[in-house]
Amino acid sequence: MKEKFAAKYNPGAEIHGEDWLHLHRNENLLIGTEWTVDAARQLIAQAALASYPNANSDTLRAALAELYGVKPKNIFVGNGSDEVLADLFHLLRHSYERMGVLDVCFKIFLLLAERYGYQLEILPGNTFATGQIAVEGWQGLAVVDSPNAITSATVASETLQALAKNEKSFVIWDNAYGEFAGDVVPQQIQQNVVIVRTFSKFYGLAGLRIGYCIADEALIAEMLARKDAFNVNSLAQVMALEALRRRKEFEAICGRLLECRQALVERLKNFGFKTHEPGGNFVLATHPQLSAEWLQNELMQQHIAVRRFDSKLTANHIRITVPPMAAVERLTVALDKILNMKV
Repeated sequence: MKEKFAAKYNPGAEIHGEDWLHLHRNENLLIGTEWTVDAARQLIAQAALASYPNANSDTLRAALAELYGVKPKNIFVGNGSDEVLADLFHLLRHSYERMGVLDVCFKIFLLLAERYGYQLEILPGNTFATGQIAVEGWQGLAVVDSPNAITSATVASETLQALAKNEKSFVIWDNAYGEFAGDVVPQQIQQNVVIVRTFSKFYGLAGLRIGYCIADEALIAEMLARKDAFNVNSLAQVMALEALRRRKEFEAICGRLLECRQALVERLKNFGFKTHEPGGNFVLATHPQLSAEWLQNELMQQHIAVRRFDSKLTANHIRITVPPMAAVERLTVALDKILNMKV
């Protein structure tokens, strides 16, 4: 099914103030600023900011390869996953004219599809409603964000494998929230599958813009040959390495986040909300009697920012980033006040 998309990315409202709950940008709210400030102070000399960074992020690629049980030649590091995706879309445009995406997906896909002149189509299956992709007979480039950047829902790994079954197909699995879902990166690399991840979510380094992908050696070699010269700054590289050294700490934080996510889902359901089954660090919810726009505005009055997307399928939903338990309690009190006021 061909679809006309508006290729425009809205990063969400810029809101400042200590009394606000910022539940609208999918940042990792269980990671405090202390570790980044302390690590940056210790690593600033090592970053050697007066010199150009390592052009290919070789040390970081080696560390990521060790983590995933692959070779450094299977890893590409970019200036955020946006650059990784842009380079992939640009490179693959020589082989594919059309691109399939989910009916609700990461908006950057739409922008990049327009930039590189892809014929954009919705993958069959009505994923937003059914959670399924009808993969039978699919041929071409498929770009799937799982967990989904808006709904937080996941697509089964078997489905992703089936999309890549045809030798004339190619799958980009945008797995930015994969650690929260417990997704396992396979050590067996397929020639027509790329997995994209980021340091922005699980490690809480959104401000440093570090993304990477895991793929076949030949594809990675082409990406390295075509990329911007010094695409990842030196502070980002050393901070990412430090994050990998502290991975056990982040795994513990992730465990606490998942507990908070479950509590958030339970509170929302107690208020009558319906939610998508979340795989990321956020929840998409809708209320059968109350409009999402009204709820968003009322929460803003309580200095709580949540996200709403104006597409047909999602307009009556709010997306809520999972906060620490104290903030879950504050959101609960605010919703109780708002809903009682409506009644």
